[in-house]
Amino acid sequence: MGDNEVIKCQNCQVPLELDTSLMDLSLAQRNLLMNSTIEPTTQQLQLPPDRLRRLNSIEKVSNLNLQPSVLNNLESYVFLNDDSGSLQHTRLDGESSEEADDDNAPKILSSRVNTLTNIFNLVSSKSNIDYPVCQDCLDALIHKLKGDYEEALKERDTYTEFLDRLNKQQGLEQSKPQNVNGALEEERAAALKEQEELLQELISLERTEAELDSTIEELEEGIRQEELSQLRKIEAENARDLEELEFSKELQSLKNQYETTLNGLDKLRKTNIFNETFRISHDGPFGTINELRLGGLDEIAVPWQEINAALGQVVLLLATICARLKFRLDGYILMPMGSYSKIERFDSNTQEWHAYDAFNNGSFRLGRFFHKETSFDRAMVSILEIISQITSHLSEGQPTDTDEIELPYTMQGDKINGVPIKLCGNNPGPDWTVACKFLLTNSKWLLAFSSSAINGS
Repeated sequence: MGDNEVIKCQNCQVPLELDTSLMDLSLAQRNLLMNSTIEPTTQQLQLPPDRLRRLNSIEKVSNLNLQPSVLNNLESYVFLNDDSGSLQHTRLDGESSEEADDDNAPKILSSRVNTLTNIFNLVSSKSNIDYPVCQDCLDALIHKLKGDYEEALKERDTYTEFLDRLNKQQGLEQSKPQNVNGALEEERAAALKEQEELLQELISLERTEAELDSTIEELEEGIRQEELSQLRKIEAENARDLEELEFSKELQSLKNQYETTLNGLDKLRKTNIFNETFRISHDGPFGTINELRLGGLDEIAVPWQEINAALGQVVLLLATICARLKFRLDGYILMPMGSYSKIERFDSNTQEWHAYDAFNNGSFRLGRFFHKETSFDRAMVSILEIISQITSHLSEGQPTDTDEIELPYTMQGDKINGVPIKLCGNNPGPDWTVACKFLLTNSKWLLAFSSSAINGS
């Protein structure tokens, strides 16, 4: 028998060993089992009247008084219609047919298994159980069916008890007297009245609820308006705070700028503009103004361009002091023109103005052999006289005569501290260099005195 011919339990899929009685079913028994499972429909039960009369007119076999041998022959055959319409003969004694051939045994066994399979499928379709089943599954199924049966009995008892209670209640209601019906009517009327009162109360409560809802909406709208007003107020306060913060920042910035300006102004006030503009110092044996040397030595020759520029700065310094002091020189006019500055002097004898050159081009002059005074020498002497006039003017401004200003080096005529300031056409030498250094020193002192006088005024 192949795998496809094995019959398994439809519940646990365990192969089943069929009983020999099932395997040796005759064709009539198989057809009887299959036909017995077919439920007759309404159309099958409805026979025509003429055939029903003919069927009722047939006598039963038991009423025919036939011989036992005939009965045995009748009971030994069952005539069933198959698909081909042929009659099949089966034996009642269960003996195996001697006419079956041994070569057709597998074919017959396969057909029996297929027939049993069809029988099981047909039986399964008519119930809630899938056939075939093994013994264990059958026991479990029986146990389950017993439980279902017990539950059905309990449910039946429950329904029966409930039905009895209903019947008893109905009997009691029918046995009540007529006055009970009147009480029920009164109770019903009271219930209707109470229902009407409750309905009116419900209507009143609904009306109150509507009024409360309207009041809540008004309050919520007022709350929203209040929140909007509060929000606008907060925004205005924030804007004002922001504006104040910006104003405080700007004010602090202006204060910082003001303090910086004041510090710069104090620094400027403490700064002597004359000292910054006219820086008088020395460079070895030479006196310098704005780093321009004034003088000359044999071993260190200073070009006349630098000397002329230095003298131009000296003339400019004196002119600046006179302008700041608003002092007008007596008989002198300073003409600062850089390296070609001049000084004009008024001659009281001739009543004329003479211009002296405060510069020298270093050209050869015949007067040097005769030590003749040149225009450059007169300009140098005029510078000494102008310094003396400015000093006298500053001394006049002092509170007492004891505070008269004195310069480091005295100036008399054409000499300063006893050293002549004239060159008389000669080249610059050590004496003239020392005289120029004394001249710059007095000029620096004069600058300091004039600055104090200007700041004091």
